[in-house]
Amino acid sequence: MALTVLTLRTPDGEHRISCPMLGSLTLGSGAECDVRFEGVGIMPKHCVLYRTGERTFQIIGVFAAALFSVNDVISSELEVNVPFKFGIGGDVFDVDLVEGEEEAPVEEKAMVMEAVPGAEIRSGGEGESAAMATATVALPRTSKRGYLLKPITLKPRGGERLGEVILPVVTLTERSAPATPAPESDAPPAVVTAAAVETEPQREEEGASVLLMSGLLFCGAMIAAIVYWPHHLDRISEGKAVVKTEQAMPKLTPEEKVLACEDLLRLGAPELAAQVLMPLAERGNLAAMHRLALALRNSGSYGEEVVVLLQQAVAGGRRAALADFVSVVDDPENPARYTEAAFKQLQMAAEMGEKSAWMPLGERYEHGNGTQADVKKALAAYEKARGAGDKRAEAKLSAKQEAMDRVVAYVRSWNEVSVATLLEQVAAGQGKFFMLDHPPMEVLLKMEEEMRARWPLRRISVAAGASAEVETFDLIHVTQPFQFEVQRGERIARGKGVLVCTVQRDGEDRWRITGASDKIEASELLPGKEQFVNVASLHELKPAFTKEEQVEESRLEILEQMRGLEATEDFKPALSVVMNAVYEFPGENFWQPFADKLCDRMARQLFMQGKWLDVAWTEPVHQLAERGCVSAMLLEGHLLAAGYGYERNPARSVAMYQKAFEAGKRRDARFYYAEALFQGKGVPQDIEKAGALVLAFMSRSKHPLEAYLAAHLLWRKAEHDPALWQEVYDSLSRVVAQFPPAKNLAGMVLLNHGQTTKERKTGFAAIKAAAEEGVVEAMKNLSQCYLEGVGCEKDATQATFWKQKAMVTEPPRRRHYTEFGE
Repeated sequence: MALTVLTLRTPDGEHRISCPMLGSLTLGSGAECDVRFEGVGIMPKHCVLYRTGERTFQIIGVFAAALFSVNDVISSELEVNVPFKFGIGGDVFDVDLVEGEEEAPVEEKAMVMEAVPGAEIRSGGEGESAAMATATVALPRTSKRGYLLKPITLKPRGGERLGEVILPVVTLTERSAPATPAPESDAPPAVVTAAAVETEPQREEEGASVLLMSGLLFCGAMIAAIVYWPHHLDRISEGKAVVKTEQAMPKLTPEEKVLACEDLLRLGAPELAAQVLMPLAERGNLAAMHRLALALRNSGSYGEEVVVLLQQAVAGGRRAALADFVSVVDDPENPARYTEAAFKQLQMAAEMGEKSAWMPLGERYEHGNGTQADVKKALAAYEKARGAGDKRAEAKLSAKQEAMDRVVAYVRSWNEVSVATLLEQVAAGQGKFFMLDHPPMEVLLKMEEEMRARWPLRRISVAAGASAEVETFDLIHVTQPFQFEVQRGERIARGKGVLVCTVQRDGEDRWRITGASDKIEASELLPGKEQFVNVASLHELKPAFTKEEQVEESRLEILEQMRGLEATEDFKPALSVVMNAVYEFPGENFWQPFADKLCDRMARQLFMQGKWLDVAWTEPVHQLAERGCVSAMLLEGHLLAAGYGYERNPARSVAMYQKAFEAGKRRDARFYYAEALFQGKGVPQDIEKAGALVLAFMSRSKHPLEAYLAAHLLWRKAEHDPALWQEVYDSLSRVVAQFPPAKNLAGMVLLNHGQTTKERKTGFAAIKAAAEEGVVEAMKNLSQCYLEGVGCEKDATQATFWKQKAMVTEPPRRRHYTEFGE
């Protein structure tokens, strides 16, 4: 006895249903199911139970959400051996196989299931007992169709509308009527009344499955309903009873079947169309192969068989399948999309004239998928795809034009005064630009500025004949011819040239020039060729200056860098061009006035801010001092005295002041040297030598620093010669408005050596004014005046106030000599 009966047991009872080898059962809550359940979450067609072996079953949910459990494992697809526990809708059944009577081999067998609570069995006739009902279905036979070995999921459909008639889907009752032998024919069974629906299915062809039978029955029902329905309506209108009839079905040709399946595909029934198309495809019908491939693809059963069917159809001469063949081969879901086989398939389609194959072929050539990467072949393929109207190819090929446009914009920017647009054209530091290798952006900008300075008048335009060589679609080499005319004074150069640029697409999808070189051919050089140098490149083309012109050019360059120095306080560019002139013209001294002005400005900043901003400036200053620049000597002396850029060294500082004075006898150098001698910083104090340097030249000076130093030296002499106090006062009075410390010293002269009360009060007022302006010595003197009542009434409170204020007040910063005008 064979195991052919499936049992489902519950606490309420047991029912049985015939399930031979390779059979299947549909489970769900719908009326068309083989076994119907009621419960929460059970779908009309919930799952299908396939018997795949002697004791093996495969259970597949019709939908991803159609869940069930097997031995407490929840899933939508499982393979299991009996016995097992099957759970659905909250109920659990014990499932097993038992022996049943062996039946003679016939085309159809019956499945029998005993009715039990919780499950419904579809009745096969009115005379059967309610306790026992029989359901019949056609059993599948083995098939050799390797491309349909996977189970097909049928979508539950309530019906299809054709005109004003709703065609019902074939139910279990309709396809479970007793089988009656019939002669081999393609005609499907007739449809009769709803009270007792009987069908006469045609003999199953070799290898037909249950789904194939269901599809054919459905097609037959559709056609029979169309023929029968008008007669049925006529009889109803005449009041006649409806009786059972059988309508002969017209036999459909293969072409008509294929057309009908196209309608099924449009209606969203690819699985049903596939069942009808399979026999035709197996017989070699090219149209059926084509439509079957589309049906399989639309049903979600996409795989190698789809490509094979379309390739066979195309190879057989069905040109209508070419576009679908290309689409399937290049489908993102195709696991073999980028293989050599797929590349050859696309090649075959292109050779057969399918224009849609050129775009994916271009992509394969571009990226080397399935073939050797070849940009030229990729470009040719994209050109053909663009000719066929593919916008993706247009986007690919536009890369060349975008790169060429970038180079055109770069050439035209050479005519502009500003170099700001260069920032939009190039990406620095990636390649070689003319004579510079991997230059940073600031170097590139300087090169462009120098070209504009060399040739103030420029007329540069692009010429015809530009070309682009695509290395990759993100890296393109562009060759751009151009014409030029540049002029400086009487020098004029005209000619043509070729610019070669490497253009790359950056991370923001913008094209940037990463390398450039040019060659020029001068057609005219005025007044003569000897007036020019480096005529091979426009960026290196320079006027051949005479020495005088070179000096003047350098002087103008220094002057340009010195302009605006007061506002920017950026000394590096000016210091650089001055040093270039020093090294380039060692026998010339035209640069010295600029160097003196620059060093004085740097010294003033040092005095104002009390710090040296860039230690790198120290060496150029030293080099200028070594070459006789007086201001550089003084600046180096200041740095040595303060310990900026050097170790603090007062002795060397005084030596630099002396050197500066002896080099130029300049007044500022005399002042700093005399001041150092007077204060005795770095050297022993030498009042006599300081006086000799100062008194003869500065006693009547209107420069505040000179007058203040001269007053101090005269003060020493006036202590031995009272007649000199007037001279001390006169020297200070000339600068009190500009220099508050002089105001304090002048007040002390009046307070101590004034002849009248008025003079002493004037002296007190001067000291008080200096104190209020922040002079610390004046604050101390004013406190003493209030304490002793000199020049004022005694006031201990004011004396204490000014004494304390003097203790917390920072001394005023030192003023540089150049801050005052004579």
